[in-house]
Amino acid sequence: MRYLLLLSALIIVNVESSYSSELNNFFSGELKFIQTSLNKDKNSFEESEGVFKRLDDKSIVIEVTSPFREKYFIKDDYIEIHDLEFDQITKILKKDYEKNIFLSYLIDGFEDLNISNNDSNSFLISDEKTSYYFEYLNKNMLQVRFKDNMEVTNLIKFYKK
Repeated sequence: MRYLLLLSALIIVNVESSYSSELNNFFSGELKFIQTSLNKDKNSFEESEGVFKRLDDKSIVIEVTSPFREKYFIKDDYIEIHDLEFDQITKILKKDYEKNIFLSYLIDGFEDLNISNNDSNSFLISDEKTSYYFEYLNKNMLQVRFKDNMEVTNLIKFYKK
């Protein structure tokens, strides 16, 4: 019985390690993305497109190209948002966004994942407040579905270039 528990623990660690490795590898370079959100007030879907880039210094640049032009510079301790249409810059400190586990994983890497409901192509990562459903559509396409802090359902499809 003791060996069965040990074997089960090793399998769980190996599965989480495998997902961590796959996700860190997937988000290591440049990706295109399309984010779709449900606007409950207008009962319509809103879409934005852009590029996600992880730089050599491990920082992240997200460039939204449509429908609005914005650029996000994500560093270890802050996010700088450039609204290119209004020529405005806003800075958000880490303490103000550190509760977002998806953003934390993007910045710090996908380690110590709390994975459930997993199969070969999909899995759920969650904390006490939010769940993120990941699904590999193929080896070059990953989608992430979640509800944001305003309870709006979002779907982001990431594409390797």
